Amino acid sequence: MVQHFFYPETIAIVGATADPKKFGNAVTVNLVNNEGLKSELFPINPKSDEILGLQSYSSVLDVPKDIDLAIILVPSKAVPIVVNQCIEKKVKRIVIVSAGFGEIDEEGKKIQEEMAKKATSAGIRIIGPNCVGIMNVDIGMNASFVITPTQGKVSMATQSGSFGAACLYEMEWQGIGFSKFANLGNMTDINLTDLIQYFKDDKATQVVCIYLENVVDGRKFYETLKEITQVKPTIILKGGRTSAGAKAASSHTGSIATDYSSLKAAIKQAGATLCESMNDYVTAIKAFSYSPLPTGNRVGLFTNSGGSAVLFSDNLEEFGLELAEFSAEFKEKINPFVIPLVKKVNPLDMIAGARGEEFYQVAKTMFEDPNIDIVIPCVVIPTFLEMQPDEHFKGVIRAWNDTGRKKPILPIFMSGKLMESVKKIAAEENAPIFMSPKEAAFAAKVLIDRMKKFQK
Repeated sequence: MVQHFFYPETIAIVGATADPKKFGNAVTVNLVNNEGLKSELFPINPKSDEILGLQSYSSVLDVPKDIDLAIILVPSKAVPIVVNQCIEKKVKRIVIVSAGFGEIDEEGKKIQEEMAKKATSAGIRIIGPNCVGIMNVDIGMNASFVITPTQGKVSMATQSGSFGAACLYEMEWQGIGFSKFANLGNMTDINLTDLIQYFKDDKATQVVCIYLENVVDGRKFYETLKEITQVKPTIILKGGRTSAGAKAASSHTGSIATDYSSLKAAIKQAGATLCESMNDYVTAIKAFSYSPLPTGNRVGLFTNSGGSAVLFSDNLEEFGLELAEFSAEFKEKINPFVIPLVKKVNPLDMIAGARGEEFYQVAKTMFEDPNIDIVIPCVVIPTFLEMQPDEHFKGVIRAWNDTGRKKPILPIFMSGKLMESVKKIAAEENAPIFMSPKEAAFAAKVLIDRMKKFQK
């Protein structure tokens, strides 16, 4: 059912334009300018013979080939006409980006429901209206007005286009790539349950993330969620948790926000990870994107910043984590790599002068220690003793690689613009970076929670 949305051989862009001042331009440019896209594109605009080097047609009915996917970008008053033409053309799938329907008033809701009823009767499914569009980064398809992210293994379903875009931009900045993205808008037809059912079986999707405000058919959503969490980490951020948020959700997509307390219980029972802030949402996605699950809950932390160790210890208690006890054997093995002033306790404060090689040796020893399940290096990037900004990160990732990446690594690296070289290496090495002790502690928590529920 959903496959044709993400793997179309032919795409009609209804309302396509080369004019950057018009709404249809961004989607048109995102599709046309991606040279890797194999889908054949057909711009539709009765006022143009050619758009961005492609022949333009007056309507979908004039296109000489069958159409798998139509992206509708015209003003709301013209959308029902275009949908009727798509039905006549036997288009397989439709994405209505145009707004001005159920999120506006009851009349708009009635119109969108009539369009969906006509289309589904003809075997055509609709995403939208009132959405930013969809993407399949794996094939170079960006049928949205959001920037194209790097390719990865995360797929997102979101009821808010702008918030979904904000998350995508934040994840892009933090080096997390995408496979698929869909903003469902008013969900007049295709809903969250349909999409996550598809993501469950999609081989390119390894991590699923959802932003939701309301649920259509709660029982079916719960059963599908329970199925997908068995095989893929699934992260959910719920909008409309409060009465004020629920009211805002109603004006946003015309939906009535689902009761938070009952949904929270269902999500927990189904085995998904529920987040209550954008920061936690992105942190959880990052944790599952890079890290294997731990085999236990014992954390080993080492740092060149004693204050950071204190902060992490606060977060440790907040999230119910457990610091590993250093064995006599472990202490003996790290002895050559720490100065005599260092107390060999967990968290291990290696003092500010510790270099990348020392971080490599201690990280490697932690990865090899059967009493430590999660390794957390924490660095305030030094600007003294001629140390390089990236030497500590290089050291800990080399240790991770040398030991086969069998345990999670949650590196905390802090220092603003000094992070640029570290971020570059992280992208090259397909490794995570966390920006604060609290982020890393929350990442450890979600990995441990999933381990306890699903790891055999």
